[in-house]
Amino acid sequence: MKLKKNSGWGKSGVIIVVFLMMACSLIPNLSPTPNSSQLPIEPSTPTPTPTPTPTIIGVGVSNRCNGLSGELEMMVIVGPAEAVGLEPFAVGEIPFTVVSDGEFYIVQGGGPLSYHDVLGATWGTYTVSLDMETTVEGECVGIEGSEVLNIAVEMSGEQMVEVRADGFQGDYPWAGTQELDLSFPLEDGAMAEGTGWAFVLHLNQ
Repeated sequence: MKLKKNSGWGKSGVIIVVFLMMACSLIPNLSPTPNSSQLPIEPSTPTPTPTPTPTIIGVGVSNRCNGLSGELEMMVIVGPAEAVGLEPFAVGEIPFTVVSDGEFYIVQGGGPLSYHDVLGATWGTYTVSLDMETTVEGECVGIEGSEVLNIAVEMSGEQMVEVRADGFQGDYPWAGTQELDLSFPLEDGAMAEGTGWAFVLHLNQ
């Protein structure tokens, strides 16, 4: 699912509950009372029945986190562009992979995000450029069927606004870093959004 401007986003999640039930019945050993005309009756010994040990599925055991890869589709609002009616969003994709580290599944990835747009008018031009680098770090956790990606996305970059008019030239640079803590159920199309940004999860498996 690709992001579109002014579209509504929902959230979905999956909850699977597993019930383990065990039942054991004990049947008493009933023997008739012997009399003088009967031989002694040896008491019967019940054959022991092994009690099954329940298998506990824990975090990081037999789940879809193992070998997972995908992309985070990112949409970030570009304020100086929106202010003059240019395309308001920078859109890009951040690829990521999940690697096993013992009992943990580590999420790592990153990639660039670029934006460039120009407003041409009778008085001159208004140009906005944005270049960012993104990194993704975190964990894939949960039991089979209810895995979750808990990740931190760091966005670091530079922005430049250039104004050119008759007899005027202005350059307005900006640089900064922002970090977002996000959580996604392991479902293709899962979304997270906030003021000025939105992410959609795309899975390769």
